[in-house]
Amino acid sequence: MGRFPFGRDQRRAYLIVAVLALLVGGGSALKASWGAAKVSSAPRDGTATPVATGTAGGDATATPASVAGTAVVSATVTATATVQDTPTLALSKLKTVHRTNGYQIGTYYFSGWSHGQNDNLTPTLIKGPLKSYEPLIGWYDDSQAQVDRHILQASAAGINFFAFDWYDTAKSPYPSDKTLNEALGFFLTSKQRYRMNFALTFIDQAPFLPTAKDWPGLVDKWISYFKQPDYVRVNGKPLFIVFSPEHMRTEVFGSSAKVRQALNYLRKRAVQAHLPGVTIAVGATLVPKYNPGRIGQLLSEGYDVATGYNYHAMGNEQYRKPVPYRYLVQENQQMWDRVARNIKLPYIPVITSGWDQRFSYREQRTAIIYAGRTPKEFGCYAASARRWIDANAKRTVKERIVMVFAWNEIGEGGAIIPSKAYGYSYTDALRKAFSSAKPSC
Repeated sequence: MGRFPFGRDQRRAYLIVAVLALLVGGGSALKASWGAAKVSSAPRDGTATPVATGTAGGDATATPASVAGTAVVSATVTATATVQDTPTLALSKLKTVHRTNGYQIGTYYFSGWSHGQNDNLTPTLIKGPLKSYEPLIGWYDDSQAQVDRHILQASAAGINFFAFDWYDTAKSPYPSDKTLNEALGFFLTSKQRYRMNFALTFIDQAPFLPTAKDWPGLVDKWISYFKQPDYVRVNGKPLFIVFSPEHMRTEVFGSSAKVRQALNYLRKRAVQAHLPGVTIAVGATLVPKYNPGRIGQLLSEGYDVATGYNYHAMGNEQYRKPVPYRYLVQENQQMWDRVARNIKLPYIPVITSGWDQRFSYREQRTAIIYAGRTPKEFGCYAASARRWIDANAKRTVKERIVMVFAWNEIGEGGAIIPSKAYGYSYTDALRKAFSSAKPSC
């Protein structure tokens, strides 16, 4: 998430075979691999007929029975601005809720891997030892075909929704930032859209910071997404995630009181648009020795739910000195309890799947590195998040949501997208952790 100085992408086109019309409800349930990384010979992204043994998509409660004969939206997006301002309607007007074994698994999606002008692919990734982490779909542009493949891979893993990083791109002076909301547009025009839900994460950081005067226009834009029948809902209301409460307070509005007014305005406009309101979640981080005053400040601003984007560097990590992956796992598990115990809001836990800034060209001198991640260790980590939700029903939301950082944050070493290095091992590990009758670890 954010701006990365990278080289030119390569587009790869593909053909979605006719058998996809039969794959309703989240894709194939394929055996998870806990051993050595091995790329499956049966792609799960529409490039070949998957080996289907059941459905991994869980108990989707209102998925259309078939897309055959349904009027589908155009698969061509001609202008990003049009996509942002007027979302395409879903294939079905029924409210859809996708679940995996009673849980809702969301992954953050960063749309920064699009087009040559983003300079997203540095030699650090494509020529060095990290090149094996190339996604199975290739170093991709966010085209319609590629986003379709993202949906197919993610839904086959039991992932129920993408939380798209949403930027006020008009504020950025960089041409490379203008496509950062593009994947959301392609999701909305995808014929595979019925397989998943979606939500927005408002990334309130420079150079995308709006002014208070911009807020009403942004609110109306967001509401057009909230009204979509496949938008994620918590407590019956659209879920809207705010990345940084600090930036809202200090950079956008100037005070906690004005943040509260802005959030209430968002809720009011939603009700005027015939929605039941909005559930506003905030990225909350409490370091081990936090300032108690920050909690009162956050609560005064009127958020409904606490969550996070990722958690890292909570210990004694040093630049360029790798520490074991288990440290990241422990820091996140401790964060779940610390936030839920001290911030009296329902808490949606976050699985920071990885953090390794050796993947980022600009962070080479200040890289925080958690090394040694394996699919098995990640799977056990995900299973611990499931157990936390089960044990903390009164501290979390009734929808039993977990957020995963991230589907495709490759530049921050936190991606679970199927790769040439590990195949489907990480997505299989996540699916197994939440779909098994009882986690094995």
